[in-house]
Amino acid sequence: MGYAQLVLILAAIGVALYFAQAPSRVERDPISDLALDQAKPTVSVIQPAPTEQALRVDLTGGVTLHGNVRVSSEVGGRVVWVSPDFRNGGSIAANETIVRIDPAEYELELEVAAARVAKADARVRIERARAEEAAASFARENPGADIPDPVRRAPHIAKAEAALMKAQAKMKLAQLWLERTEISLPYDVRVTASDVDVGQFVGPAELVGRASSFGSVYRTDALQVRVPIEQVSLAYLAPVIGRSATVRTASGTYEAQVERTSAIIGPKSRLARVFLKFAEAHPAETLPLPGSFVEVSIAGPVQDNVFVLPESAMQDRGSVWIVEGGALKAVMPRTLGHADGGVVVEAFDVGDGIVVGSLPGAREGLAVEVSDAQASE
Repeated sequence: MGYAQLVLILAAIGVALYFAQAPSRVERDPISDLALDQAKPTVSVIQPAPTEQALRVDLTGGVTLHGNVRVSSEVGGRVVWVSPDFRNGGSIAANETIVRIDPAEYELELEVAAARVAKADARVRIERARAEEAAASFARENPGADIPDPVRRAPHIAKAEAALMKAQAKMKLAQLWLERTEISLPYDVRVTASDVDVGQFVGPAELVGRASSFGSVYRTDALQVRVPIEQVSLAYLAPVIGRSATVRTASGTYEAQVERTSAIIGPKSRLARVFLKFAEAHPAETLPLPGSFVEVSIAGPVQDNVFVLPESAMQDRGSVWIVEGGALKAVMPRTLGHADGGVVVEAFDVGDGIVVGSLPGAREGLAVEVSDAQASE
């Protein structure tokens, strides 16, 4: 056994010495020019034409409200009717009755006010009749003499007319209180909360306290898009107010316009805010709900002598590959922004074309073949 182990060790040492003395480099035949040509990768290129292009600034934000209305009653009373649409998610047209309060008491007050007007009007008629009678008697007794005001009962008539005006004003006020038993709003709204039912006593805060508000709504034209924006982008878009924009949400795409900007910069984020208003062409019922996430593209200024490159042409860190003399060359164009067609860059010398698509193993100076199908694009 000992001799066998010794033989095996000597054999292993001999094999190791053999391979150690083997040549470290194997000479190969030169690669033919045909093989080199076959090793060149084929790339697709485009030949963009200089043009002018309106840039855009892409932002994200949300749909908010610039106003929320709390519904309450200006008169006290029992609710006798509630609109079936006055519930969360309901829509109510302008001047449509939302809640009706028992009008009986206010109808009686209007009748009382009307009676007082009639009484005051009768008093005026009596004073005027007495004035005419006194003036006629004075004229008979004093032919050609001027009739003095006391005889014409001018003070009495003025007092009676003032009482009539006061009674008429009270009747108008009673009519106003009666009209307020039917609660409505002068614009289209959507309901966000409702807490009222038939039989409930409602009224102003001095009557019912904190329970004076029994619902909340918002105007359909109160929807707005609020998006944060960097100060650099805001300066780039100046003047930003009035610029057109496209708003994309899960429910659809909408046209909008920048209506205003925030008056302050966020102390922590250092961002400003822009507020957009939806175009009037969009029906209110089709607009996204408050709280919806949105992507916004605001149209910026028009740039001259630029290329609009597809996203597939952009490489690492905004660079592009161009083909020059049959080899790749890296170029870092000045990116100006984005447009619907892709990335907008300043025009530059593209050589034999700009490479589109990914190219594994791409490097500066790599020999490539340009495909005939894409070379003229």
